[in-house]
Amino acid sequence: MPDDSNGPLHLTLRQAEELEAVEDDELFNYLVDLAPEIGWIIIYFNSLEDQVSGFIREAILRDALQDERMDVFLASMLFSHKARSLLDLYGQMIEYGGTAVTHADLREVDVLLTECAIRRNEYAHADWVGMKLGGYVRVKSQSKRSGISHRYKKYDLAQVQADVDFISAARDTLYEFNERVWNQLRATGNVPVEQR
Repeated sequence: MPDDSNGPLHLTLRQAEELEAVEDDELFNYLVDLAPEIGWIIIYFNSLEDQVSGFIREAILRDALQDERMDVFLASMLFSHKARSLLDLYGQMIEYGGTAVTHADLREVDVLLTECAIRRNEYAHADWVGMKLGGYVRVKSQSKRSGISHRYKKYDLAQVQADVDFISAARDTLYEFNERVWNQLRATGNVPVEQR
């Protein structure tokens, strides 16, 4: 059933059960190579999430001593909610800051953060121990009216390393975007004195 492409497979429960599992020794050898890279995905994604939280604090607070109060809310938020909040704050900041940073630029950051979350979730929630022959791993199960649907994705070391690089680069992109937004606000005088 699987082919040689790296695209995801969408299988019913019955189809997924027909896939042949990887033997324990082969699975262990495969995962030994991938596990450190999967760890880097989690490390870089968590760093990206902390960066999003920090930029939310920066956009809302004028007094650094209030950070602990803000953390009460941030600690209970999922990444997607933090990202959405930060993007909404950026949208407001763009409205007040002129035209150097646009809503089109903001949409690119939105797409980037969404893609990071998708990639991280595929690793964090994957059934690595249930790997099938050919390196296919179940990354998502979804209940539909027609039954349970499973999405499998094929992984190899190069794919995992590319995802590590993608999430790591996203952190740099977000940092640079944040700097551009704040520089635009400072240039137009739309920043409180204590944040200049």
